[in-house]
Amino acid sequence: MIKLTKNTDPDKKDLEKILSLIRSRKFKDAEKEVYKKLTIFPNSEILYNIYGASLAGQNKLQLAIEKYKKSIKINPKYPEVYNNLGIALLTINKADEAIINFKNALNLKKNFAEANYGLGRSYFSIGKEEEALNKYYDSIKIKPDYAEVYNSIGLVFYGNFDFKKSSENFKKCLKIKPDYIEAYNNLGNLLSRHGKFDEAILEFRKAIKIKPDYAKAYSNLLLTYNYKSDFDYKIYLQEAKNFRINCKSIEKISTDYSFDQNPKKLKIGCVSADFGNHPGGYFTYSTLEKLSQKNFQLIAYSTNDRNDDLSIKFKNLFSVWHSIKNWEDKKVIQQVLKDGIHILIDMQGHSASNRLPIFFYKPAPIQLTWLGQGSSGISEIDYFLGSPEITPKEEEKHYIEKVLRLPQISQCYTKPNFQIEISKLPAIENKFITFGCLNKLSKVNDNVIKLWSNILHSVKQSKILFKSSELSNPQFKKDFLKKLNDLKIKEDRLILLGKSATRKQVLEVYNKIDIALDPFPFQGNTSTCESVWMGVPVLTLKGNRYLFHFGESINYNLNMKDWVAENQDDYLKKAVNFSSDLEKLSFIRKNLRKKALSSPVFDEESFSVSFAEILWSIWKKFCN
Repeated sequence: MIKLTKNTDPDKKDLEKILSLIRSRKFKDAEKEVYKKLTIFPNSEILYNIYGASLAGQNKLQLAIEKYKKSIKINPKYPEVYNNLGIALLTINKADEAIINFKNALNLKKNFAEANYGLGRSYFSIGKEEEALNKYYDSIKIKPDYAEVYNSIGLVFYGNFDFKKSSENFKKCLKIKPDYIEAYNNLGNLLSRHGKFDEAILEFRKAIKIKPDYAKAYSNLLLTYNYKSDFDYKIYLQEAKNFRINCKSIEKISTDYSFDQNPKKLKIGCVSADFGNHPGGYFTYSTLEKLSQKNFQLIAYSTNDRNDDLSIKFKNLFSVWHSIKNWEDKKVIQQVLKDGIHILIDMQGHSASNRLPIFFYKPAPIQLTWLGQGSSGISEIDYFLGSPEITPKEEEKHYIEKVLRLPQISQCYTKPNFQIEISKLPAIENKFITFGCLNKLSKVNDNVIKLWSNILHSVKQSKILFKSSELSNPQFKKDFLKKLNDLKIKEDRLILLGKSATRKQVLEVYNKIDIALDPFPFQGNTSTCESVWMGVPVLTLKGNRYLFHFGESINYNLNMKDWVAENQDDYLKKAVNFSSDLEKLSFIRKNLRKKALSSPVFDEESFSVSFAEILWSIWKKFCN
């Protein structure tokens, strides 16, 4: 926010002219004009404030911060500049400093809606949700039609799995500001989380209609589409192509590659938001660690600033670490070119915090996508990395990219760095079978529940355990219970568990489960690997597309093909038969971890060798 102060040296008309450029998002023009004025009025606090705003609009945040501080030095009682400084600091993830400046603004100007909002956003970014809500409510008391605040309130309740309050606030935001694309996107994510996939897609489409180059909404639409039982790969591919067509916004960029065709080490650029305690981290750490010890130089382009024990280990294995969360696409592209990357790998596909648009411009001679949710839709990405079961030959038509296959499995799970004892089969003590599912509940659609209901009715006295963060919210739990009851699963057959504080506590839950049930069509992956590591076999369904193949791929590589059902009737039959043989289940439980650790699912060394061979082979092919 820019406010004209009284008795400023520059002419008010000249200032308004510059401010109109900023409001029109002509930030470079505004920067030029304000620079001219500063040669005449070098001690004007308002010019330095405007200067900062023009730079912030160009994402030159460090320079903007310098100008804001210069303004404060001239006039320490200028609340608007403290607010602007707070916004800039928050954008570069310096929440503690931002809080100080928002408070300074409020000390000078009590009824300052924007500063209350900024302070709320800062609290939210460091996990102080109650404090954030208080400041958001303070803001709308002053400015009741402040649309952005309602969107932020909605995000707080979204994080707490409160569907009703989250939905209400996103809709309030849109009622005030019908073109606020972020709220449509957030509402879409909310609906998707609660299994309302068609409604979610409509909200994403509304956002895209307003802003056709809104990459985030496209990615969320494509991710949500994978949850649908009536998935059509032709529709998915068309939407993916639309993403590529509409979101390519940089007109010209030079991509003059600078590299040695016969390098001693291949430079591999890794683009991910998941370098840390996240499923993406669990599937990449061991592979990257092994590659870093071979003839590869690994360079990270991290799109999310994680701070945990695994993220520290990730940072230590990369030779160069770039935190690109707040970088514009053009800057990332230029950095990739400067680094002389031979192969650039997207490691997340259309998931949160992806940076797929940088791949439109081919900043590396070879580009590859791995670990995503299906085809990227980007013709400039050369390869999609899969495996025989994950990407069978008959499904190559599902991909824009050329499909490459690792020999056995498409990803290797990094085993936990701590030990947990595996319990005896729970059914022996309980006198009943406990089925279990630790997947996100958005994967547990009505078709899945109906099938699992039939299993419970067929296996007398059996129960099913669900564990998910969503179940920590009482209202969500109540709604989920109703959904299960409506589909013939009664409360006395249920064990519902919410969020755990640690990964170890999550894994310990498997000691309560006899047989894990895999949902469909969006199957488990991390949960399946964790389950078998804990000695619990996973019953899965044979699929017909990328995310519907995870279960069969893992079980095939464990040599447990009999745990892959051909259809839903077979799924039911297998569940009943396996439940009746406690001796066999006990044997599997006792030996499954050992079996898993010697299988391709956990064989870090063999997987990394195969991965390395593929990288070198595509480089040699390129050079020839």
